[in-house]
Amino acid sequence: MAIRIEENEIYLGVKDLVHSSHQQMLSSFPLPQRGVLGKKAQSRVQQTKQKRFGLFHTEYTVKQSYPYRGYHFHIHGRVDGVYQLQDRLEIEEIKSVILTAANFKKLNIELYPHFSEQLLYYAYLLQDAFNGIEIQTYLILVNLTDNKQRVFRIPYKRIHTEQRLRSRFDQIIEKIELERRQLEKRKRQINQIDFSLPEERPQQQRMMQAIESAINEGRHLMASAPTGTGKTAASLYPAIQYSFVRNKKIFFITSKTSQQLIAAQTVRPLIAQGLPIKTMIISASEKMCLNDVYFCHESYCPYINKYRERLHSGNLLAELLNENFIDPVAISGRAAALRLCPFEVSMDLLGHVDLVIGDYNYVFDPAAQLRRLFAGKDYSDWILVIDEAHNLYDRGMNYLSPQISRKSAEQLTERISSQKSKIFKDLRDPLKQIEDLFNALQQEGELHHAHQQYYPTQLNVEAWDEVFRQFEASFIRYLIYKIRTRKLIIDDPLEKFYYDFRRFVKVAHIQDPAFVTYYDAQEGGILHIQCCDPSHYLGEIIDRFHSVIAMSATLDPMEFYRTILGFSAERTRFLQLDSPFPVERRKLIIVPNISTRYKDRLQSAPKIAEVIRRIIKIKKGNYLVFFPSFTFMQMVNLFLHDVEGEKILQKPGMKEKERDEILNGLKKGKEPHLLLAVMGGIFSEGVDFSGNMAIGVIVVGPALPQVNYQRELLRAYYEETYRMGEEYAYIYPGMNKVIQAVGRLIRSASDRGIVVLIGDRFVDERFNILLPEYWLRQKDDIEITSSYISSIKAFWKKQKSI
Repeated sequence: MAIRIEENEIYLGVKDLVHSSHQQMLSSFPLPQRGVLGKKAQSRVQQTKQKRFGLFHTEYTVKQSYPYRGYHFHIHGRVDGVYQLQDRLEIEEIKSVILTAANFKKLNIELYPHFSEQLLYYAYLLQDAFNGIEIQTYLILVNLTDNKQRVFRIPYKRIHTEQRLRSRFDQIIEKIELERRQLEKRKRQINQIDFSLPEERPQQQRMMQAIESAINEGRHLMASAPTGTGKTAASLYPAIQYSFVRNKKIFFITSKTSQQLIAAQTVRPLIAQGLPIKTMIISASEKMCLNDVYFCHESYCPYINKYRERLHSGNLLAELLNENFIDPVAISGRAAALRLCPFEVSMDLLGHVDLVIGDYNYVFDPAAQLRRLFAGKDYSDWILVIDEAHNLYDRGMNYLSPQISRKSAEQLTERISSQKSKIFKDLRDPLKQIEDLFNALQQEGELHHAHQQYYPTQLNVEAWDEVFRQFEASFIRYLIYKIRTRKLIIDDPLEKFYYDFRRFVKVAHIQDPAFVTYYDAQEGGILHIQCCDPSHYLGEIIDRFHSVIAMSATLDPMEFYRTILGFSAERTRFLQLDSPFPVERRKLIIVPNISTRYKDRLQSAPKIAEVIRRIIKIKKGNYLVFFPSFTFMQMVNLFLHDVEGEKILQKPGMKEKERDEILNGLKKGKEPHLLLAVMGGIFSEGVDFSGNMAIGVIVVGPALPQVNYQRELLRAYYEETYRMGEEYAYIYPGMNKVIQAVGRLIRSASDRGIVVLIGDRFVDERFNILLPEYWLRQKDDIEITSSYISSIKAFWKKQKSI
């Protein structure tokens, strides 16, 4: 647990007293298996002792309080094993290691001082709890490679342990008092910083005031703020002003890398003024890997071999922390010079920085969550800022919608079929049981769902749980076998299957109507769990933070997003802002007489192309055209012949580097450009088209999600739950992408341009009721007309006089 301080009362666990060790497990090592191994080894030893010795107590709780130097230390812990004899106590601490049999046999216990230190603190606390009774202390080490045990008698001398305990108390007090002095210094420092912004925007000021109020009160805020409001500065500035002088930290999370760079640029002016706010951007381990092969184990990677020892001797953390801004490039450069793993270095820096910038996954993904920060249940030392928060819903659903396929299990069986070792036989047995479970699902489909690709099924959780238990036990032995024999298997399919299987079984245990199990009979058979509503899971995490700021240009309807993102009604406030830019500089037109429905697209494509061609002829410049899908985009493109200037098409899977090259071309290019892209893609969110980069945005129909089995599950769930199935599953997500796309236009007070929405659905009340209020300030703010040419010409003529 983390040390908790309330005035001069200090609450901590025995483990908080123990010095860290160079033997500490790395983040890149597969922690779940390591944790499972250690717990199982401990449990086996405890069960054996309980059977043989009736006086043996496991997980014995001990609590003691000690006054010291004006403070009260409240210490608690659980001892692995205690023999409560008539004249003495014998206590045992059970620890595990992964070593070869030969190395385990000659192991020197002095290499693990943190194990002994923890044991001796337990002895000290128990001796006080039992009025000075004699204590004998034993350390049991279990080698996870072969489950062999060694027992070490650790000499316990109370006076020496008391000296060590007092020394730790002194260190903790010194740290507390240093932090208090630093906080006083920070108060003086922050008063010297100018937090004013280069441009006065009333909407931004309102947002800053609302965020300041929410953070001060420990509440959450959902802010729907149009493009150009200055959301990043509006969220970060008050968060920094609050956290910097209260020993709290900020995690700014985004769904796209480009948004992380914007957050970094927002903080740099404060750092330049002298504010020593330690800021770090974190990146994925695979992206930061310096090794020729991405395989995280010290046997194969020189960058993590003896990592702890070399980290401490190299003084790298202190060097990096001399800078106030730390990004992955800086970490990689310094780490490479010392042959240290950059990702591990970034993880070790987490405890020393004030502001962390990274992806949603580090907070919400069960598989990628930063356990060093969020292992417990209390995140009250953190303020969370969620940028483009409308994206969190889909992410949350994906985190909790696992699948497992027959084909992957069959391929594993085939892969290990020729292996003779008992380890592989043990793996084949649960894989055969998985095949049997799939056979039962296939038979169910043939009997009750003939000729259907998808069908719902009741999951036999108990059966799958038992198979996973067997597979996990065998997989753990396989993992140790790989380490022991130094087998290098890049992208090991067994490891991937294990993680997929574990996530599947974990989600399978959730008993909730929002989770639907269905079977896909094609491709050999795939068993899915579809999460229709991640709000409970997301909400549990959100409510652990001191305050959460969720912001986007498209959080409408706000009650819809509050519900699906899991924000509690009691703690959450809403803020809805108008656009900060003059309405006179923008023209909004709906062209209503064209159908963009799927069934009509082939017939409508030439009409849409003609509308686009006519619009871009009126005034030369760069235009963005956004479509619901790549297929529709290509269909219309077939009719866009001989357009003036350069035509650019977004490609499926286009990388950010390619996108940035196109954006640079739009900035520098003198000739007109016509960019065709898809809504929800890399051109429609988190990108600025300021100035003449774009003078017009054309949106072809709402970007309604494709009708498929999975989406229909969502519709059915939300119809049953809220009587709003079509709205929640199709209309709201589709219109959200429209508003995001339109937001690429008018990025500053001097920008001007046109927005044309093509399609009869935009005049349907179910759709246009979702258009932002700031689009409708005056009666004629949106013009619905088929005579769009004269309207656009009149707009551009008027701009000459403004």
